[in-house]
Amino acid sequence: MEKNEKIWNRRFILLFITNLLVLAAFYASIPIIPVYCAEIGIEGSRIGYVLTAMSIAIVLFRPVAGYLLDNFNRYWVYVIFLTLFCLSFPAFIAFPVFALLIVLRLYMGVVYSVCGSATMTLAGDVLHPSKITEGISRFAFTVSIGMALGPFVGIQVQNRLSSSASFMSVFAMSVAALICVLCCRIRYPKNIKGKFSLRESIHVPALPFMFNMMFLMIPYGAVIAYSSILAQEKGISSYLPYFYVFLVAGMLLSKLTTQKMVDSGKHRPLVCASLVVLVVTMLSYAVLSSGVHMLVAGFFFGLGYGILQPLFQSFVTGTTPAAKRGVANSTYMLSYDIGIGIGSLLMGFMQESVGLANGFAITAVAYVAGWVVYAAYVEKYYARQRYTYSLSDGM
Repeated sequence: MEKNEKIWNRRFILLFITNLLVLAAFYASIPIIPVYCAEIGIEGSRIGYVLTAMSIAIVLFRPVAGYLLDNFNRYWVYVIFLTLFCLSFPAFIAFPVFALLIVLRLYMGVVYSVCGSATMTLAGDVLHPSKITEGISRFAFTVSIGMALGPFVGIQVQNRLSSSASFMSVFAMSVAALICVLCCRIRYPKNIKGKFSLRESIHVPALPFMFNMMFLMIPYGAVIAYSSILAQEKGISSYLPYFYVFLVAGMLLSKLTTQKMVDSGKHRPLVCASLVVLVVTMLSYAVLSSGVHMLVAGFFFGLGYGILQPLFQSFVTGTTPAAKRGVANSTYMLSYDIGIGIGSLLMGFMQESVGLANGFAITAVAYVAGWVVYAAYVEKYYARQRYTYSLSDGM
């Protein structure tokens, strides 16, 4: 497999677009599904079961996803699972029954667990070893933009047209992603397939990064899952779609203004600055009362995550040999699954006890915990791992 010394080579660009579309499609479905369930007569706790089913499937199947990516042809594994991912969106329209939606969400969790890990792994494979950290830092920006752009598109189409139109729009995004990856045609040499081992399905060197990012994703899960309900409570629902626009704007600004610092290895001040911004933003939710405040919060929320998400992804990929990147990315991505799940679950309890606004403010504690983990261990751990990786030249 040829590796171009330029970061923005043709395959890297195609994979960049692919991952952006896949993530946008995935996260667009999150705000669509609760409304769709209510439309077809599924209410209350049963909506929660539909939403949670996929998270459980993702967490359980992530280790298998890593095994598949490291023991079979990564390119064709991705093509197959991305095709299956595309089919999940029209299936929501075809099977409007509670039990079948549970099965569909389990299916979606399984296929997405592979798709969510594969693109990042493929992107690392098409980069020259000397450009891994810089390239993945740029590539991981698709995660931030996809998580913000997807819900905006989903909500807008659903409000203006219908839930069915929303699912078909998301289906179109996923098909466009499939077309992009089919244009990549990445060739891998034949490899010896090992037996599946639960122990080897977790990449231990990636666990500190996963554990650290898990804390940082808890407030994100709370905000994404409950912003619509908070907006209804405050009477500012008309501002909600634009919350995601400001979120993207914050992410873009952070990426454009901090990339040179990332490339030069100035990670500590970036992590510190982004966490200060995020703590203040979450604390401000306690006094949120206007749509303008919500938009400003979205902007600074994006500013913080536009730094953190690409940075931590570069930590993982930039310290992992090519042969282990599939399982390493699968291990690391558990931080998103678990963190967002914890955030959503905690807000469900706090909604009744302290209210959503105060609950959002309380989740700022997770940022403090994340900073302690980073400063006390992860920063030096990354330096050691990066030094070891550089000695082996990524092999």
